[in-house]
Amino acid sequence: MWLSAFQPLLTAYTGLTIAPSDYDKAVRFLQHRVAELRLFDLSSYLGLLETQSLAADQEWQHIVQVLTVPESFFLRDKGQMQILKEHILPELIQRNHHSRQLRLWSAGCSTGEEPYSLALLLQQLLPDIHDWDVLILGTDINDKVLAKARAGLYTRWSLRDVGPEVLAYFHPAAHGQLALDASIRDRVSFRRTNLLQTPFPDFEINDIDLILCRNVFIYFDQQAIATVLAKFTQTLKPEGYLLTGHGELYQQALNGLETRLFLESVVYQRIANKRAALPPLLLPVIEAIAPMVSTKTVTDSTAPKSATVALPLTASARMKQAYLQEDYAAVLAIAQTQPSQGTDFETYYWSAKAFACIGQYHAAETRLQDALALKPRSVSCHYLLAHVKESQNDLENAKALLQKTILLDETFVPAYLDLAALCEHEEPDKYQQLHTQALTCLKQLPPEHYFEDIAAHAGDLIHLLPS
Repeated sequence: MWLSAFQPLLTAYTGLTIAPSDYDKAVRFLQHRVAELRLFDLSSYLGLLETQSLAADQEWQHIVQVLTVPESFFLRDKGQMQILKEHILPELIQRNHHSRQLRLWSAGCSTGEEPYSLALLLQQLLPDIHDWDVLILGTDINDKVLAKARAGLYTRWSLRDVGPEVLAYFHPAAHGQLALDASIRDRVSFRRTNLLQTPFPDFEINDIDLILCRNVFIYFDQQAIATVLAKFTQTLKPEGYLLTGHGELYQQALNGLETRLFLESVVYQRIANKRAALPPLLLPVIEAIAPMVSTKTVTDSTAPKSATVALPLTASARMKQAYLQEDYAAVLAIAQTQPSQGTDFETYYWSAKAFACIGQYHAAETRLQDALALKPRSVSCHYLLAHVKESQNDLENAKALLQKTILLDETFVPAYLDLAALCEHEEPDKYQQLHTQALTCLKQLPPEHYFEDIAAHAGDLIHLLPS
């Protein structure tokens, strides 16, 4: 009852949705706020949120600070940083060398690592940066993270992926923190912006060369994404770039944007002239993961009888191949190019596996729920969702999903083994029972039986398990 009344208001104001794993947390928060404010019931609280008042604004800040995850670090996603450093930023510098202006926006900047990363990249790429008019803007809906961003103080964990050339711009500060040098910090400005509600383009956010909005849309509902995406498109300069998290615009209409496929990621570019749009620049991502492997005999009577035509792999097969090569960005890039029909189970499934492998568990769970809506009895989806829950330390739901996996397929040994592992310390009897059941199932299967989810044969598992 609490969430069914609160969720529509939350989404309408912020675009955010609440993941099922956060339901209990959200309900506890709402109950606490109603009690803290001494309100009669939830309806009174929702009424407060709908007012145009300072109290409502402060309350929305409480909400976004609890329901958003301010996780970021410097030079996050090396593949996308490589695209920025080697392709996009050099192109923008060359394009704007006459005006000597650059306008970069980190939308959903959290504690500031992303816009500061842009400043650090420009420091390397633009030796005469002092002669340029450069805007690097970081925005977020959360005042608390913006205050941290402005301070420019970070722990070593935020710098876990950087080299000595970046560490040189940090100096020891109090409480074991590191302070970003003022020469970089002063190049970035911050302001609060609600991507859904704040009108833009505006006096400051306009004619942008590059927008970064990464790992933000994974928390938005589809209509909110569409609304913000349209605003982004209008805010970009013609041929300006938009970089999002992997697969975040799947199923979105890219009106006014075209895709550029790099090996590391998909990038979006505003079309310069819709009536004479240039074709996308296709770098060798598709060719690298879609070799011609199957053949079909040509039936045309004019062709030699022995002639064959090579057929490309399907999108599903390409995603699987990329996944097996641990090229998760390519999996999501291929998914992004699929028509937005909403009925492609394989696209949802392989996207979920890729998201899980790169630690984006909320996105993985969303794709799995979409896949399960199409195939509710999918063993692989339930099994993968159990692993996502375990990775989020939601062990009770992980156990429940593994038990459901076993009910769906009593011969699916990986579920027995994983459930046994979760029960080993607290439920030793159940651990032994599950272990015995797994061994019994394996002995009844042919040795060559292959469990694709764990890339193992039944015969191999028998030898690995103690009898």
